Amino acid sequence: MTAPLPARRHHLITLDSPAWDQVLADLEPSSHASLSLQQWQARGWPLVVSRQPGELRHGQLQVGIPLPTDWGRQRLSLIVPQARSLAWGCFPPAHEAQTLLLVSLAQDWLSLCQQMQAHGCTAQVYGSYGWELITGQGYVREGSDLDLLLPVQCATQADRLVQLLHAASEWPGLPRLDGELLFPDDAAIAWREWQQWRSGASSKVMIKHTHGLRIQAHSDWPEHAPALESSHAA
Repeated sequence: MTAPLPARRHHLITLDSPAWDQVLADLEPSSHASLSLQQWQARGWPLVVSRQPGELRHGQLQVGIPLPTDWGRQRLSLIVPQARSLAWGCFPPAHEAQTLLLVSLAQDWLSLCQQMQAHGCTAQVYGSYGWELITGQGYVREGSDLDLLLPVQCATQADRLVQLLHAASEWPGLPRLDGELLFPDDAAIAWREWQQWRSGASSKVMIKHTHGLRIQAHSDWPEHAPALESSHAA
């Protein structure tokens, strides 16, 4: 895969050996972080692009690795060279989360995923459920949210998806649904906050971008957000 330009939050990347050598060279070899990263590298697992701080030099990326429960459940933050990225990818499609849910919920969950797909959204699962699917390690605990990434093109589509998720949130036994609506212009909004804002229950909403945050107080939202220049799907 070719790396999209620019890098965006929630993209997954894998690194080549020289990039890993550069990362590990800055750590004490026997430290918990170094040993964990060596195991992570050996398994070929990806890293996730984080929000990018302004002080990064050109060509650098800030990425994260959330360690599984058995490894101490620590989140590691790293600076890596973007040019040494071997591949870019996405979190697992939401329907795969059925394997981590109660058997009694499996069919309803697949139906919800199909309904989201019918509204033009191929949802992905990230957070604890996403990382457990990727690595096979223990991440999900009692009370873990089920986090969804919801790529959308416009406000109307976002509203329809939020209606589906709000209804599904009432299912007995289903983990708390959380996650973000992802618009083409790199704007990301928590779907629960979007619901509050669009209903008038909240007068403003927080919008996350790869390179910062902003608060929007006015209620206007373009029906077709402009795509970022030079960007393409991972």
